[in-house]
Amino acid sequence: MPEALRLAPRLGLPYAVPWPTPLIPGASIISFWGVGNQITQEFTLPAEASLRLAVQQGPFVVHVRCRDGSEPAPVAPLSTPGLALAAIPAAGTYYLEVEATGAWGISIVFFTPAPAATSVR
Repeated sequence: MPEALRLAPRLGLPYAVPWPTPLIPGASIISFWGVGNQITQEFTLPAEASLRLAVQQGPFVVHVRCRDGSEPAPVAPLSTPGLALAAIPAAGTYYLEVEATGAWGISIVFFTPAPAATSVR
């Protein structure tokens, strides 16, 4: 599927999946909202990230995929509606492949690592 036809990310807290705990200061968040089966545009993470999932109805399956199609972080499928957490364990460029029968939202929460300190001699 051409990148232009894939589901685009929404940046920032106004588009985030509603969650019972606040976002930690300094965190960044990108979200995808859809209905049914969708493939997202690629996104690049500077570090590991958490996924906040909101599902209207099950079954719901999300695959976190690398550019080559591999799936480094399998996410357990959801059979019922509700909220769930998952993780992307490493920095990289990814896209999401969603299999769903209803509406859903996914927010990806991550921190940008601080630059490494350099020593001055």
